[in-house]
Amino acid sequence: MVAHRLTAAAIALASAAGIGACGDEYTRGAGVYTNTTTTTVPTTTIPTPGAPLQTTDSGGTESSERGQISARKQRDVRAAMNAARQFLAGYLPYSYGKRDARSIRSVTPALRSVLARQAPRVPPALAAKARPRLTSLKYSGIDGQRVILLAHIDDGQSRYVALLTVQRRGNQWAVSQVR
Repeated sequence: MVAHRLTAAAIALASAAGIGACGDEYTRGAGVYTNTTTTTVPTTTIPTPGAPLQTTDSGGTESSERGQISARKQRDVRAAMNAARQFLAGYLPYSYGKRDARSIRSVTPALRSVLARQAPRVPPALAAKARPRLTSLKYSGIDGQRVILLAHIDDGQSRYVALLTVQRRGNQWAVSQVR
């Protein structure tokens, strides 16, 4: 049931963000390119320890579907977000052709292998002027050992969203999928 909700949430978020339907996206799925800020994606803020996670839609209305999560899950989400930030610190320069895939941290071996075999994802003409930076990282859902996050990225020329799956590997969290 939880896995079904997580899958449904990921599909809904991907649809809302325009993933797969955007006609002017970067080559091979670096993210969704838009000239405007996406405001329809549900967001969740990570509160201070002990306070529940509250989900709100873009209009600020509280959603009761996800409501509260346990303190343990809050710690897991925070750890997954830290891993995602470490991942993006290497992945963004890689996707713009400025670093090698080996410089990416907090990544599963399988994803690192895939990235090492692929060319950077942003076309060189766009990458030359771009200065990619993470503008926000938002919690989307949690299912056992996986956390789904939305990374909003601004490269100075465009804004786009990347959907990250972060999974627990032993005591560590690592990005296993990026779309």
